[in-house]
Amino acid sequence: MSNFNNIQRKLQQFIKKYYTNELIKGFILFSAFGVLYLFITLFIEYFLWLPPNTRSILFYVFIVVEVALLIKFIVVPIAKLIGLQKGISFIEASMIIGRHFTEVDDKLLNVLQLNTTSEHSELLLASIEQKSANLQPIPFKNAINFKNNRKYLKYLSIPLLIWLFTFFTGNSKLFKDSFTRVVHYKTAYQPPAPFNFHIINKELSAIENTTFELTVETVGDIVPENVQIYFNKQSYLLKDKSSAVFTYTFNSIKEPVTFYFEANGVQSKDYQLAIIKTPVVTNFEMYLKYPSYTGKKNELIKNTGNAFVPEGTRVTWNIKTKQTDSVVFIGATTSPFQLTANNHFSFTKKAKEKLSYKITTSNHSLKNYEKLAYTIDVLKDEFPKIEVKSDIDSVSRGPVQFAGQISDDYGVVKLNLVYYPTKDKKAVKKYPITINKATFNEFYYIFSPSTLKIKEGASYEMYFEVFDNDAVNGNKSAKSKIFTYYNKTKQEITDDLLKEQQERLQELDKTSKSTEKLSKDFEEFSKKLKKKANLNWNDKKELDQFLKRQKQYQKLLEKHTDKLKENLDEQELNTEDLSIKEKKEALKKRIEEAQ
Repeated sequence: MSNFNNIQRKLQQFIKKYYTNELIKGFILFSAFGVLYLFITLFIEYFLWLPPNTRSILFYVFIVVEVALLIKFIVVPIAKLIGLQKGISFIEASMIIGRHFTEVDDKLLNVLQLNTTSEHSELLLASIEQKSANLQPIPFKNAINFKNNRKYLKYLSIPLLIWLFTFFTGNSKLFKDSFTRVVHYKTAYQPPAPFNFHIINKELSAIENTTFELTVETVGDIVPENVQIYFNKQSYLLKDKSSAVFTYTFNSIKEPVTFYFEANGVQSKDYQLAIIKTPVVTNFEMYLKYPSYTGKKNELIKNTGNAFVPEGTRVTWNIKTKQTDSVVFIGATTSPFQLTANNHFSFTKKAKEKLSYKITTSNHSLKNYEKLAYTIDVLKDEFPKIEVKSDIDSVSRGPVQFAGQISDDYGVVKLNLVYYPTKDKKAVKKYPITINKATFNEFYYIFSPSTLKIKEGASYEMYFEVFDNDAVNGNKSAKSKIFTYYNKTKQEITDDLLKEQQERLQELDKTSKSTEKLSKDFEEFSKKLKKKANLNWNDKKELDQFLKRQKQYQKLLEKHTDKLKENLDEQELNTEDLSIKEKKEALKKRIEEAQ
């Protein structure tokens, strides 16, 4: 019975391939009929816009049909393939094999029928074994050809062509929309309006306390004449900008706005206009800490960033904000403010040059939103000023007088007389002069060669140098003009005195002679007057002239006399020669004679 057992094994293999083939065919048909019925369902909903109750029936019928197709074409073949459900018998399989192989015909069926006989004689068993041996070479599995399932692919092409048609015509959205409505069969949907609303604005967000122009377009077969917007329980008419385009302007928006449109009975969905909170400055202060040397009292300025300050002033900005994450100072460089407390920012900078700057505020939504522009003008510490006058050019010997004025915007601290030999300008010496530390000073200084200990017979250059109290840039200085002074020797002074003495004596003699001549002329004039009984106007005029000239000559005599006395006194101080005293006595007698 080994040949017959082999026949049975080959029949079992045939049955498995048979149901495998059935499963392949079932998968193709399930995909084709299932997707086709899905499209039919979606088309029904797309064109009819069924109410929820009818849509629920459509949904459940779809589920039932799909499940039935699944059971018929997929589940049953699998169950028979794995033995969960009884499949075809060996008899049925032999009939299929007999129809496929002509040489088998009913031979396989006869073998199986002989095996089912109740009495198994040796002759019968031998006959079965012989017939089985004859059928052994035939490959039963070849009776099933998987390629035969290609003919069923034509059913799958139908839904594929439908999908391609809708895709290339731009109507693929109908599957999505219809599917959504079928799946959510309990939800009520309105049929599409003859037009719908499309907001053109890229973003529905507005900056707080600003205006926002909303632009909406109606898309469809019909263009409504008027469109209204509804928000805050009020309705407003939109402005017709152009064909199918309408606008509405929100003014000074402070809070988010929920709105919708309505036109010709068609209502849009709800939209919301979001509000972007602005970073704003609520309080602004500047604390000005002036350099101590200026003597100015520190100052607090509110609600402005403009100021006029001395150079070196330390400026601190204290700013209180709202809805602000950062504050930035933008000048020659950009620097952030420091967060000192909740919504409080501070920044400090020393003002040395004119400063044009901006203060900007930012938050997570708006960068550098508020830009406050200000200017701080800086008053530079000026150089001190000095002006000196002297009689040095008219003095040939003895003390020299200097009179000067010094000034500075915040006060002077030091005044020096700087002098050096003309031939050795590096041998500079400084002589301090006491002054008041004020913004304006007048000084008077008498220069004496003995005080400065300068050499006789040497030429010197000298000037005055004043220093201010600038604590920012350091003490600045200013110089007067340069004066030249020659310190004469004693012999040079004696020679000058003798020369002046001679000149004074000559002047004195000349004046004395003029006085004598005037006296003679006056005597003659007096005699002439005595002869006249009455004086006329010319006589009086001539008399006045005589008296006037007499006074002038008297003054000249006194002047020359005083100069000579000074000359003699100076000679006496300049030398110890006894002959000077004798000359002085002789000159006194001569002066008395001249007077």
